[in-house]
Amino acid sequence: MADMRLDPDEIEQLAETLAPRVADLLERRLSERPELAFSVPEAAAWCRVETHTIRKAITDGRLACLKIGRSIRIRRSDLFAIRPNGQPDAAGEGEGR
Repeated sequence: MADMRLDPDEIEQLAETLAPRVADLLERRLSERPELAFSVPEAAAWCRVETHTIRKAITDGRLACLKIGRSIRIRRSDLFAIRPNGQPDAAGEGEGR
């Protein structure tokens, strides 16, 4: 059987070739799924902040939400408004769980 090892340059070239294709495939697959909607406690856990930080962001208008009866749901994409680059905003820093 032939040796199937790749040198680092071949690996890098292969990664550069496949990356756009993988990104396109992931984007198409994820766009077909319904978007996640979190409760306030779930959103707080995902952002690593306290629930009052999420509620204050909603009250201040910095975070959009869906109200269904007495239930509040927050779309994951909206959470990026208070969690840019995967980090809580300045108001949420230091309140992590």
